[in-house]
Amino acid sequence: MKQILRILSIASLATLIMAVHASGGEGGNGDDGGGDGHQGEGGDGGDGNNGDDKNGEGGHRRFQYRSIDAISADYSAAGNIVLQARTRINVNPYLYITGNLGAEWTVNGWGTGVDTKVETIKIYHNETVTLDLEQFAAPAKIAGTKKGSQSVDLLGQMRFVNDQTGEDLFDSGMVNIASLNGMFNPSGPNFKAGKTSGLLRVDFGRKISIKPAVGPGVYENVGLIKVIRN
Repeated sequence: MKQILRILSIASLATLIMAVHASGGEGGNGDDGGGDGHQGEGGDGGDGNNGDDKNGEGGHRRFQYRSIDAISADYSAAGNIVLQARTRINVNPYLYITGNLGAEWTVNGWGTGVDTKVETIKIYHNETVTLDLEQFAAPAKIAGTKKGSQSVDLLGQMRFVNDQTGEDLFDSGMVNIASLNGMFNPSGPNFKAGKTSGLLRVDFGRKISIKPAVGPGVYENVGLIKVIRN
């Protein structure tokens, strides 16, 4: 008889906190110079796009450029004048997540068996991110007979890597899946963009152990991965 085991660990990727929203500061008003002379306040140049092509992997930095503070004035009788040359850079928050979150096994046969699989999630970001894991537990039977085991043993591992340099940043080790809950909250680790080079790879490993008493049915757990931005 075929045994069917389905284990899902689906993460809610809704952003919970956006503590920082980068915005540009205020520049001068451009009203300098004596006599008839003045520095114009406006005069936009054309919007220049430098590499503004988005790709499915999150891309790199992309730039939009415009000329500001246009000047057109007669300073012939003004004497010494002072002109303001402003440089303003507006950096927007960026978060792009790609990868596989869920895992599903179909199990056949009898007796005991163990299997381990790893899924990879990539986080492209320019802010500090922290993960908070909740509701991870041994998958419980949601369909099938009431006889035999009503859950399946599940271990989990979270490994964090700077995917630009290959540097290991944190490794939980393979632990009981419920031990991941609260592991990263409140003390961290916090993954700063400078430490991850803007590309954080999360290797999420799962190890299931099927015992003889695990009978036909569907076993499931839905865990939550909260991505906190600050």
